[in-house]
Amino acid sequence: MDSDDMDVAGSGGAPGNSRWNPTKEQISMLESFYSHGIRTPSTEMIEQITSRLKAYGHIEGKNVFYWFQNHKARQRQKQKQESMAYINNYLHKVHQPVFAPPCANGLLLNLIHLNIMSVL
Repeated sequence: MDSDDMDVAGSGGAPGNSRWNPTKEQISMLESFYSHGIRTPSTEMIEQITSRLKAYGHIEGKNVFYWFQNHKARQRQKQKQESMAYINNYLHKVHQPVFAPPCANGLLLNLIHLNIMSVL
């Protein structure tokens, strides 16, 4: 392995690899851009971001494009899951019987069954 191979291997993955392996610095900067409101960067913005991130390792414009696309989708999915958890928690609390304390040996169920049978 020559010195060029060592430099590339330690800085975000070799260009010949089919998968981009971002460095911590690259991820941190991408997350910073996202948190400052960049959701769907233009082609020019992608070029500028890519240029800045190259200082921390190998990266291409397509990596930046797909990172934003995937991050946005994951954020939406996470928000949807959190909303569903909130709704489920709310519905669970709403459907808790306030008037019926838990009974041992199913006594409450027997009383309910007897009341239903007396109506029939």
